[in-house]
Order: sequence, then structure tokens, then C-alpha cells
Amino acid sequence: MTDGRIYAQLISNPASGGASGASRERRDAMRAACGRLIELGWTISWRQTEGAGHASELARRAAEEGVEVVVAAGGDGTVNEIVNGLIGTETALAVLPAGTANVLAAQLGLVALPSTMHRPKLVKAAESLHAGRIGMVDTGLARSDGGSERHFLLWAGIGLDAAVAQEVEGMHRELKRLLGPAAFGAVGLKQTALGLEGSEATIVMDDVRIHDTLFLGVVANISLYGGALHIAPHARLDDGMLDVALFIGDNPIAAVQRFLGDDMKSAVQHLGTVLTGRRGDESPAAQPARIVRIEADPQLPVHLDGEPFCTTPVTISAQPASLKLLIPPCAPETLFSIPAPPE
Repeated sequence: MTDGRIYAQLISNPASGGASGASRERRDAMRAACGRLIELGWTISWRQTEGAGHASELARRAAEEGVEVVVAAGGDGTVNEIVNGLIGTETALAVLPAGTANVLAAQLGLVALPSTMHRPKLVKAAESLHAGRIGMVDTGLARSDGGSERHFLLWAGIGLDAAVAQEVEGMHRELKRLLGPAAFGAVGLKQTALGLEGSEATIVMDDVRIHDTLFLGVVANISLYGGALHIAPHARLDDGMLDVALFIGDNPIAAVQRFLGDDMKSAVQHLGTVLTGRRGDESPAAQPARIVRIEADPQLPVHLDGEPFCTTPVTISAQPASLKLLIPPCAPETLFSIPAPPE
């Protein structure tokens, strides 16, 4: 990133990353990663969170103190809190994949698979961060009609996945520690088996208005969803837009069929895109939009970056170039519309 000394702060969540033995291993790996960054010329302090919202407070304080880079050592929930502390500041976010779910780290190429079965090599990730560049990226801003607002970096989910997130972050937190992102799939199957249905919804995407039965909606800022799927393959972090994927139907089978398309050939091509991220004219129809408004009856839950937020109605807007991000050289070029500057 630079030959000069970097003043950074690492913020970690001691409750994330697995059971006690795995947590000790994770702390040792983070110490080794910090040691490597110090060898590379960084000055780095370490803060641990003490509860919900503390990561945002620590990040905001670090920015006020002139810290150049805040390293989020945790999963996507920790990243989300830190994002909300850094929005609009001169301090850049970096991510060290040390959490239960590491979807952002996977999207940036720092980890191959966000799973508790695949422990990221944090020293190697730290070296990639040192070799990276700082760029401006977009975020999304969600506002509930109740007056709450919060930024997200990855996605906002409305419907099934938000119901799953509420359950995983509530009664099934231990399942998340054991299975990582697979816990969301397990709880989602349970929700589906219990007959979860869609809601009659009005969705407004800029000037387009849709009234239909919404089972799941994803307002994405990145391509990768849930660690393995690319339901918004054209999403970019710096295009000033969000990509909206709608699963319309009163049950999951109908919603997936409509999303992929009724024609068998197109459905197979679309499924290939979802599984591989391959782009092209046959990609599933995630619609770009700057402002999205969703109302539903019955109300649908909403999550931001996997963290429960509110219930509909909700208004979600793109916030162009609102966050500085340390982008490692392993990040895919297709994630950005503005090419990296030549070295």
C-alpha cells in the first residue's frame, strides 16, 4: 500500500469465530497477523468489543483520533458495525477474516470459502492488505418508517433470509458457532418446511413500481450472497447503484422458478450464473436502482449484512463513494467499475 508507516487499529469481537478452542486459535492467528503487519511497517493497536454497537463506537473514535486504517477482525456483523462508525470519515476499512461468516473477505479474495471448516490464513491475508490500495466504495442506507437508519456494505435482505437471520442471531447462535454460514441454510430449510409464505408487497425501484407477492428480496452492493451464490452478478462496489433481486411467489419453489425463468434452457443458464458468478446477457434479472422502497402486508423482516434491522416499510438508497476501503490485490476486477490505478 505504501512504503511509509501506517497507523492502524484492529477491532475484534471476542464472541465471534467459534467455540473456546477455536477462539484461542483465532486469537493466536490474529496476533501473528498483527506481528506481520508490524514487521511490514505498520503501527497497530488492538481493541476488543464489549457488546452490541461497541465496534461502531470504537471505529468512530479511531477516525476522530486520525487512525488511517481500521481493521475489522471478525465476520460480516463486526464489519457492518465498523462501517457505521467510519461512514464519511477519512479512515479506511480493512477486513481480516476472523469471524464465523466472512462473506466480504471471500468477495475480496481473502478467503476461498466462508466456512468454519475452512480456517483463513490470517498472516497471508495481512500481507495482502499491506499490498492493497485504498479506494472509495458505495454503501447502502436503510431507513425504517419508525425513524431508524443504518448503513450496510454487502446487502439488505427482506423476507425469508431476514427471518432466518433473526432466528440465527437469537435462539440459534450456538448453531451459527458450530456451522458458520451453513447455519443460515439449516434454519432456512426449517422455515421453509414450516410453510413460510410471501407477502403482498409494493416494490418501487426508482421509477419502476411492482405489486406482487414477495417471498424474498435482496438489495445488493456486491455479487456474492450468503457465501456461495451470485444472485446479483453485475453488482459493483463503486458504480453508485444497488442491484435488486426479487423472488416473487407465495412459496420458495415458485419464487425460485420465477427468478430463474420458466424456460428450461434459460433457467439452466441462469442457475449457472448464480452458482459461478459468470456474467453475460443470460444473467438473472437483478435490477439496478438508486432508491428502493418496499411495503408489505403482512410486514416482512429486514436484515442488513446478516444483522436484524427492522420490518417493512423500509426505504433503501445507494450512498455513492461514502466509505474508504482497503482493497487487496486479490480482489476481482469485476467487483469495480473504476479500474485500479497503475502501480
